Amino acid sequence: MILAVETATSACSAAVLAADGALVAQRVEDEGPAHAQRLLPFVHEVLGEAHLGLGDLEAVVCGLGPGAYTGMRIGVATARALAQAMGMRLGGVSTLAAVARALAPDAEPGAPLVGLLDGKRREVFAGVFRSAGPAPRWPLTEVVPVAVVAADELPGFLEQWPGAVVGGDGALLYAERLPAGVSLAVHTAPPTAALVGRAWLARVPGAVEGFEAVLPVYGRAPDAARWHAAAPAATPEGRS
Repeated sequence: MILAVETATSACSAAVLAADGALVAQRVEDEGPAHAQRLLPFVHEVLGEAHLGLGDLEAVVCGLGPGAYTGMRIGVATARALAQAMGMRLGGVSTLAAVARALAPDAEPGAPLVGLLDGKRREVFAGVFRSAGPAPRWPLTEVVPVAVVAADELPGFLEQWPGAVVGGDGALLYAERLPAGVSLAVHTAPPTAALVGRAWLARVPGAVEGFEAVLPVYGRAPDAARWHAAAPAATPEGRS
């Protein structure tokens, strides 16, 4: 059994999955963000529903993003703390890859699978993948790594991938901008812990293990770094 948590978007979720990816228990709250208040209670609830203790788990897995900085930090820090306290394996996986893998059932074999996550500021984080095999594992190959795409540029970005199936909260947010030939997955939603856990078990691109490897994938510089870079250099007093 593994415990998975996902906090990269405004949604917050925790899940217990069997080694074959079967979902045992899950809690999802997509009206957020309030990850700091909800994540640990969700962990306790799913463990209780599964009749498990932390000591019964093989690993704890978290979504690495990209996404909201605070949410990702909470998810990764929680997973690391639980793994360290219980001596469990620690895993992480690209949230975009987890979304893309969940799109495979809605796509033609070999079609592009595009995960879109809301990046705020009228931008999305995008990742393009293809399924490299059949169900139930749907192994992925990465075609385009994390890209930051402005909402106004999204149609042009997606037109490069005719026949693509898209999903994720960014796809829902900008569904009206999808060009012809690109379809919204039938069952698309913000990424969940179950998607993350299954993606890690399937070892999709971006799946990692170990304390040195499980780190947030921010996708772009934090706001503070951007503001610092944009600010004019200070001049010594008395100089212009």
